[in-house]
Amino acid sequence: MIKMKRRHARTAILIIFGILFIGTIGLADGAPAPLGIVPTPTPSPLSVSIWTDKTSYMIGENVTIMFSVTQQAYVYIYDIQPDGIVRLIFPNAYSQNNFVGPGVHTLPDGLYKFTVAPPTGIEHFQIFASPVSLGLSPPYFGEPFPMVGSDPGSARSKIRAHIMGIVPEPDWATAWTSFTIVGGYGYGYAPPSYYHPYPPFCPPFFGYPGVTWYWSDGEWRFGTPPSGWYWYFGPDCKWHLRITIRFGTGD
Repeated sequence: MIKMKRRHARTAILIIFGILFIGTIGLADGAPAPLGIVPTPTPSPLSVSIWTDKTSYMIGENVTIMFSVTQQAYVYIYDIQPDGIVRLIFPNAYSQNNFVGPGVHTLPDGLYKFTVAPPTGIEHFQIFASPVSLGLSPPYFGEPFPMVGSDPGSARSKIRAHIMGIVPEPDWATAWTSFTIVGGYGYGYAPPSYYHPYPPFCPPFFGYPGVTWYWSDGEWRFGTPPSGWYWYFGPDCKWHLRITIRFGTGD
């Protein structure tokens, strides 16, 4: 999930990116289109691509989206987050002009940010481009990033209805990308106090995935013990109990 932050308005808006339209399942880098929507045949000379500045983000990091088109086109970008919710993230309430020229473009393009938020998992972006408007923008933005559907199936149906209603049938192109969301810097109790031994109080912990903490000589220490139990802070921002057992070779 992505959280939008404006520099002037302190409101945080959760957003998501996904895609849609029906047709033959397309493949990009061996992966199917997130919503199984690709044009048949692929229009020419229009082509489009989309990517992000990283392939993996920790919760709390900002995302930069880049896309390119080979000619002037109306562009629509959808987000499908790990829990399945689909939203239109471009155009949006803060960037409503989605008719762009050929070349590379970057989002966000205004006084807002895309900040990664839970849940963890795989997030997809899909972009659609067409020389004519596909009618996918809302008449007005009642919310900054309109939700298209609570799951990819319902979103696909709505988008399909818009595009199929355009006469004559428009040419359009699509592309998609994805990234992984992992647990970010966590703020919580570490380790959990309901396992003995535990400290007399549980100070808040600001950590990162991969941190380990164990009990030795009456105090908590960072690291992994030679043997015995310890706590591991996972990418899901939760503590997990682990046990190390070592066997000697003997003489």
